[in-house]
Amino acid sequence: MRWSSFLSVGLVGTGVYLWLPSGLPKILVYALITAACVTLFACVNKHRILANRTTWFFLLMGLVAWGLGDLITAVYLLDGHTVPMVSPADAAYLVGHAAFIVGVLAIHDDTGHRVLRLEDALEGLIVATGVGLAAWIFVVGSRPDIALGFDVFAEYWPVVVYTTADGFVVSLLVILLLSKRARTLPFAMTATGFGTFAVSAWINFVAVERFEFRDTSVVSAGWLIGYILLTSAALYPPQRLWTVPDDQPRRVIERTRLVGLSAGILMSPVVMGIELVRGVPVSEWGWVVFGSSVLAVVLVAARMACFLATLRRQAEALSIAAVSDPVTGLANRRHLEELLDRSLADAGTCGVVVFVVDIDRFAQINETFGYPVGDRVLREIGQRLSAAAASDSVVGRLGGDQFVVSMAADRLVVSTSAAADHLRSAVSETMFVRDINVALDATVGVVESSKLAVVDAEALLQHAHVALTFAKHGHERSSLYSPAMDSDRHDQMRLLGELETAIRERQLRVFFQPCMNLKTGRISGVEALLRWQHPREGLISPWSFLPDAERSGLLPSITAYVLDDALECCSTLRRSRSDFRVSVNLSVRNLLDATLVENVATALQSHGVPASAVQFEVTETTAMTDPRRSVDSLIALRDLGVSLAIDDYGTGYSSLAYLRSLPVQTLKIDKSFVTAMNSQPTNASIVRSTIDLGRSLGMTVVAEGVEDAKTLDRLRALGCDGAQGFHIGHPVPEEELEASIERIERLVEVGRPSSEAPQSRPSPSASRVAKAIGSAANRN
Repeated sequence: MRWSSFLSVGLVGTGVYLWLPSGLPKILVYALITAACVTLFACVNKHRILANRTTWFFLLMGLVAWGLGDLITAVYLLDGHTVPMVSPADAAYLVGHAAFIVGVLAIHDDTGHRVLRLEDALEGLIVATGVGLAAWIFVVGSRPDIALGFDVFAEYWPVVVYTTADGFVVSLLVILLLSKRARTLPFAMTATGFGTFAVSAWINFVAVERFEFRDTSVVSAGWLIGYILLTSAALYPPQRLWTVPDDQPRRVIERTRLVGLSAGILMSPVVMGIELVRGVPVSEWGWVVFGSSVLAVVLVAARMACFLATLRRQAEALSIAAVSDPVTGLANRRHLEELLDRSLADAGTCGVVVFVVDIDRFAQINETFGYPVGDRVLREIGQRLSAAAASDSVVGRLGGDQFVVSMAADRLVVSTSAAADHLRSAVSETMFVRDINVALDATVGVVESSKLAVVDAEALLQHAHVALTFAKHGHERSSLYSPAMDSDRHDQMRLLGELETAIRERQLRVFFQPCMNLKTGRISGVEALLRWQHPREGLISPWSFLPDAERSGLLPSITAYVLDDALECCSTLRRSRSDFRVSVNLSVRNLLDATLVENVATALQSHGVPASAVQFEVTETTAMTDPRRSVDSLIALRDLGVSLAIDDYGTGYSSLAYLRSLPVQTLKIDKSFVTAMNSQPTNASIVRSTIDLGRSLGMTVVAEGVEDAKTLDRLRALGCDGAQGFHIGHPVPEEELEASIERIERLVEVGRPSSEAPQSRPSPSASRVAKAIGSAANRN
């Protein structure tokens, strides 16, 4: 049966009950409605599968007990007897009240936790104490024929007990309604039903016991409405009954609860004042007021004890939160510094070793599975590092995906690098996330306090992080801090700060390294290589400033700078060499720049250089960092008419699948294979197979790093299309490029490689270039 239909029928039946005259028909209608409520409630409760089944069971027991009490009362009325204040029906009513109280206290939320706390019950008892005192004084004590005393309580205890119990239940339900821990329609009907019981009981006691009215139809109708509301709530479709309290009405909630508590506490002095004003002897009411006051004080003390306990728990929780990481429970950064300072003091001259462990590719876990799964992974990693470290080690989380492990240096039984590898192994152990084996790894920065001049926790963490940064930049798994790292970082930061000035004042210079066509022996093009002519440091290699420039957002300006100079040089040389072209390197930032193609087209038009005269070089790793966007940029450049080359081929992905997806026309074999191809057969095989691969794919193959004539001859014999390296020509500035090309081609014509030919004295600028760019720092 639908709850709304039952509610409507029940209210109509209550109206019929009020309309009927006193006697058997009225009693029968009351009994019929009560029986229907109990029966439907029992049937619904039998099939109920909810988290609050215990609550509904005790509510059913309460209804059954009250129905039994009503049946006993009906027997009295049918026999024409007056129902006494204390009768056998009171035993059933007492059981019903007890069942209702237990049922309300047993309410729990969808997670299985009790909704009503101990402090809620204490507040309800305080209010109920005031209600019981008011009932005893103003209902029983107001009768002129009664002098309050212990003997009177034996006859009139139901007035106090029932009103007190009703006040307790209603106050608990009001607390739940106010706090929004339960504010749904079925719960509202349940609370309204109990409120109707309480109001009906007060009307009954005031009207019948004080004013001796005998028509209790209105009171009985109120009880019927309470039965109907409880049964309608039980018939309501199952749903999530409990909601989390929000913070918006918190002030109103606390004020309302304070008013209720104040009313319950102040009831004793209010009653005392009223009775004194009325002139009632203290002997009649003093013991009642005293007893209720003592009970109220005890309950308030208990409530204050709960309040203080809550404050103590919150203070402890705040203390723990202040020093603990909220995700892993390990020491947070603030507490780490305190623990590290303590460890330094305890370790003495032996010192401590600090490891900063950075989890590689952790952001992918958050992106793929979400932050809750990422938090579980962090907790697991924290537990692994704690288990891998020594028993007295300090383990904490700096934040993000970085952890810290610190231990006394004399506790290390292995080298620091071995200890770092041990921590990495703990991180990289198999971990399943939603049945997926997640491959984790870590990079570790290490610092030893015994090697530092100034030692404190802040310095240790800073130096360990510097070591971590060097490990990442060097693609190493771990790195031990050395003071030179700080010097390098300071130099890099200083250079980065001066880079904008260098661009504006044109301190950056573009050098050009010739590339030879091995079939014709002529120089077919040049590769543009950037250098910084620093006013104090001299000529600086691009690897000293380009990585930081890329991270700081200066790279687009530098790329435009290099492209402008390279196209100007190409335009000049194409006047005498119509097939001459220039190569320019691009980074991953360039490929992800949406304005790259437009800027290239504008630069070509500005310098009057055809697109076919320009070649852009990218490494495999650069092109595959973001494959979709990178390939789109490369296709757009190819459609513009420029040619594309894979630079440093063999050091990146080196996969045919990747190579097939890139719209390139040239492969440039990395110099690490070419330079040693005459001494290492494996490298020679790699070069030979790459040349064959390029030829089969219709690509041009260029070898970098040609350092001697033997290597050049062997490349020509293998069918390589082009070559560049110091044996052919060093990078030179634009003003020296044409003379360098003519010299190289003249030496080729007479059959002598440049290394055997008599060399003219290089210009001062060329000498500085040769000195500044050694083979380890150059990118050929």
